[in-house]
Amino acid sequence: MRSLLWPSLSLFLSLLNTVRAASPQTATTTAQPPQRDPQAVAILQQSVAAMASNVPTDSSATGTVAIVAGSDSDKGTIRILTRGTDQSREEIQTTLATQSTIYSKGLAGQQNGVTTNASPMELAVTSQTAYFPLPLLTGIANDPDEALVYLGLETIDAKSFHHIRSLKTFGSNPRLKLVAEFSARNIWIDSATGLPGSLSYVRRDAAGPSPGIPVEVTYADYRNVGGAHFPFLIRVSLNGTPWATIAIDTVALNTGLSDADFAIQ
Repeated sequence: MRSLLWPSLSLFLSLLNTVRAASPQTATTTAQPPQRDPQAVAILQQSVAAMASNVPTDSSATGTVAIVAGSDSDKGTIRILTRGTDQSREEIQTTLATQSTIYSKGLAGQQNGVTTNASPMELAVTSQTAYFPLPLLTGIANDPDEALVYLGLETIDAKSFHHIRSLKTFGSNPRLKLVAEFSARNIWIDSATGLPGSLSYVRRDAAGPSPGIPVEVTYADYRNVGGAHFPFLIRVSLNGTPWATIAIDTVALNTGLSDADFAIQ
């Protein structure tokens, strides 16, 4: 039976794509500050505050995952690690496969069994885990390179959500502007609670005609763990089709994770 972990995994593990250096003309162009809609910034900051007064030094969550791909299904365990606002690790182990996605300070890697392959930058910009939204959204809110736009109130399942779009412009690192378009994220924040309701983006491993995979992550059953609100029910859809349901069992904060836990070779 084929693996159900991230369809087209071979696409994600490609090592044939590297970031093209910006031309001298691009590199010397004076960067303009990205658009940061004050309303979008304020709502995002309020959402971060609703999740926690401070981002934990690190977090470690474990749970179960049920995966469905067409007529195939699989079950297993998941571990989600975060450190600060720019390091994360997702480990999924099922009866059919084991896979880890590691993100560390702008770089990312895919680990299949014992082999770790560095991800191309087109994929790295969406590799940080979205399953614990506090570190991710804190980083977006505080990054001056992130463009933020408020798209309005939307009603989803009889609830009202603020819709915000973010895009990392890489204004402070012109060599990476070629991958900026791949960093776009849509964020829906519950107008009543301030907690994130869902987040969507497109995973792509290269520029040009390389196909993208639309990903949507929805959050429910938030619980207060040591002062931080963690979603204990997470659903993931690929290409508009339900793919994984994650049920969190335990969450531990400030356990002493180090750079070694997020090493990319």
